[in-house]
Amino acid sequence: MADLIDTSIEQWGHILPQVDTSPLAVVGRIRILAQLIQLASDDVLGKHGITRAEFDILSVLVRTARPMSPTEIASTSLTSAPGTSKRINKLIDSGLVVRKVNPRDGRGVFIHVTERARAVLEPVLSSISDFENELLSGLSDEAHKGLERYLREFMIVMEAKTTADNQPE
Repeated sequence: MADLIDTSIEQWGHILPQVDTSPLAVVGRIRILAQLIQLASDDVLGKHGITRAEFDILSVLVRTARPMSPTEIASTSLTSAPGTSKRINKLIDSGLVVRKVNPRDGRGVFIHVTERARAVLEPVLSSISDFENELLSGLSDEAHKGLERYLREFMIVMEAKTTADNQPE
């Protein structure tokens, strides 16, 4: 059974046979799957009145179980500093986080999650987990474990490459 990527690879093979499009078989599928999953999971989040960006920041704060600087939140959630600041301000306005001065450095701040945020996040996380379990339900246990293993291996390679690429020379 062919999918969109198989068709794309075949089409590119006819147009530019000298170009190796084999990486598209993996990278293209990951990219498209990520888009499809994000669109569908954004709908799940929207039903709870929360955006992906807000969910990502709240998740980081709740699962680390400690206050974090905006810079650390941006780094952990792979977002820009200005974008993170904008989202933090919205979360502050919603009463889901608070900003407190860093006691060791009066110029910096830490973002603290509120109890209200924990109460809001629990049913959201449960809904997302149910949604993701449903996505994977069509895979056999063997396929699920294999996919998990291969994606972990690929992610470790990508994290190492990203870290190496961002090192000063």
